[in-house]
Amino acid sequence: MRQRALQAVLLVHAIEQADLAGDALSLDDRAHASREAADGRPLPASDPPAQINGDSERFLARRAHALLARLRVRSPGIDRVLAAAAGPTALDRTILLLGFLLGVAIAFADGRRIDIFSYPLVGLVLWNLIVYIVLIVRALRSPRHGSQAAGAAAARAAAALQRDGFFRRWLARVYANRVRARIDALITHSIGFNAPLAPGLRRFAADWSEVGQPLFRERARRLLHLSAILAAVGLMAGYDFRGWLLRQTAGWGATVFGPASAHTALVTLYGAASAASDVSIPSAHDIQALAWTSATTGGGPAGPWLYLICWTALLYIVLPRLLAVIVTTLSLWRYSATLRPPPQFSGYLASVLRSLSPAPEPPPPAPGG
Repeated sequence: MRQRALQAVLLVHAIEQADLAGDALSLDDRAHASREAADGRPLPASDPPAQINGDSERFLARRAHALLARLRVRSPGIDRVLAAAAGPTALDRTILLLGFLLGVAIAFADGRRIDIFSYPLVGLVLWNLIVYIVLIVRALRSPRHGSQAAGAAAARAAAALQRDGFFRRWLARVYANRVRARIDALITHSIGFNAPLAPGLRRFAADWSEVGQPLFRERARRLLHLSAILAAVGLMAGYDFRGWLLRQTAGWGATVFGPASAHTALVTLYGAASAASDVSIPSAHDIQALAWTSATTGGGPAGPWLYLICWTALLYIVLPRLLAVIVTTLSLWRYSATLRPPPQFSGYLASVLRSLSPAPEPPPPAPGG
């Protein structure tokens, strides 16, 4: 079931279960919506356990949309609740901003002169390479683990959980809690107008925080990839600010390497960037001339090194992470189109279908009675 359809069904189910008397959603409206959703189509058997399949899911979705149309007339805030369940939260914007600011901050870590070895860049690249290795290992291991699961859905869930590290699992829980908190805030602000709906809406928030876990995991993965991209962009912005606006010089501490070993290290670090940007790496002799011999002497123009630093961040961080964002977004779309209703929906479907069945006719009177 698609995300929007399942959210509508979950919301109507939660309201019906919390509003047995029909104060928020009248019993007549429920019966009319059931008949409208049936609309002459063949229905599955209502004997429990009713089967949750494509036909029954479409029936429940049609019924839920019909009931939501009635609810919107009396409670327009219903759409805001559904939007809060589906949309991004302030957590996304906060983490993205922190990622960018972290990149800018570490670009200033080497003081008032730009070190051509760019140790902040080296640390960021190494961290990302470690992440790539871990992701590849988990991706290679997950199919074997998932093949032992009982079904395709269980296999996907097991594989997804195996790909999640501790931080991603924690972030997915935080993400789910933030979505639930947004819905609770909407309920609190409008409870004076929608008091009969409040219990059902709170139940919907709890149900969605469980059912939507696959989506929360994928959103958390994508958010982390986007944060890494913004950290690299912040790093590039910080170095460009230092070089182009503050006019800081670029050089290196001569006591760290000799000229030959320094050239080898720089070729290793910037080789790919040099090939992509057509900015050449200076020879060992020219690198020696960039050595800082005192607090005020040594170094040279930062322009070529800024290009190499930015291209290195682009090649090793931005582009691979952007590819990961695309893959994660496709996975998010797949999950949003194949969400499964919770198991208790079998009994819910059976009760809805039984309400459509005509009441049994009383037996004819006995002869002579």
